[in-house]
Amino acid sequence: MKEVSKTFKERLIDFTQYCRERQFVLGPQETKDAFIIAELGYVLNRKQFQYSLKALFCKRKEHFDRFDEMFDRFWSRFYEEKLEQRKKKIAQLKKEPDTATVIFLGTKFQVPKKQNAIEAKQTIGANESIRLRMTDFSKVAAVDKERLEELAEELFHQMSMRFKRRMENSNNGIIDIRRTIRHGLDKGGLMLDLAHRKKRKEKRKVVFLLDVSGSMDTYSYYLLRYVMVLKKYFKSLEFFTFSTQLTHVTPLLRQNNEQEILRQIGKNVHTWSSGTKIGASFNEFLDKYGNKFLSQKHIVVVLSDGLETGNVALLKEAVRTIKRKCKTLIWLNPLKGMQGYQPIQKGIVNVMPHLDSFESAHNLDSLMKLEKLLIDV
Repeated sequence: MKEVSKTFKERLIDFTQYCRERQFVLGPQETKDAFIIAELGYVLNRKQFQYSLKALFCKRKEHFDRFDEMFDRFWSRFYEEKLEQRKKKIAQLKKEPDTATVIFLGTKFQVPKKQNAIEAKQTIGANESIRLRMTDFSKVAAVDKERLEELAEELFHQMSMRFKRRMENSNNGIIDIRRTIRHGLDKGGLMLDLAHRKKRKEKRKVVFLLDVSGSMDTYSYYLLRYVMVLKKYFKSLEFFTFSTQLTHVTPLLRQNNEQEILRQIGKNVHTWSSGTKIGASFNEFLDKYGNKFLSQKHIVVVLSDGLETGNVALLKEAVRTIKRKCKTLIWLNPLKGMQGYQPIQKGIVNVMPHLDSFESAHNLDSLMKLEKLLIDV
């Protein structure tokens, strides 16, 4: 008897149940988040879909170790069945204008049909959301900005839930054998409940130094939105903007209304879109706030293209001092996301030896990768 074809959502629910049966702790929220991931178009790319579900479903090391094999076992046959169908759809997209609907495993996805020569190669088979995730913030068309805002809000909300789960999971420590046996005596010697020694894992402390000069203002806006999501998951989060001078923005983040925060920052940060004196701004940070906000428990994240117009030697010494005083120094440079970029600017050349990590921050995808750097440090 021929098997009745299941819709994609039914298969995704089956996969969630399949994971639960193998000791994965998954509830309705994880299932809902999996649907969101699929609706964003990740399902069209097998690896992206696999890694997205892995980040969502895996809460323990043993889950990470087993997940890839489980995913391949469950999904391989379905992807193979649809491979030829997807190839035909992609070939059709190259010939036709505008947009089309791709039906993949019973679910509809909107996919752009025609791009310019470079973009078409990068986005064939991807929907609008994936295209926007990969688009440089400074190159987003006016008609796409509203959708990019919505997409950023969705992704930052998902990231917020992942941070919350990881914080909750970090509260469990190693099994306390003595307490487990002692508790078991009350149940006739049966060790039904495991007692744990609580880990005293302190929340991380982080300092953001955000370049808001004219060449950086578009990128700075989205990192600002990112920081507003992160603020409640760190024991201490300090936020500064700089261009020709330094501004301590943290007090403005204590309000709950996001739009009001943005309005207040626009009102109080007077050097937004001005010139760049990175070294002088960092020296001001060290002089006024270094003793209070720098320690071996702090992560420092700098967002800047490194186009120093001031004293490069001053910048080098300031970065060296910040690195010496903090645990981890991360530099995010939007220029790194450009094809063929080489770190040859004088400012970047002088700071590179003192950095723990040098990453891009030019689009939503690169910002989401910052999550792993912050959670793993």
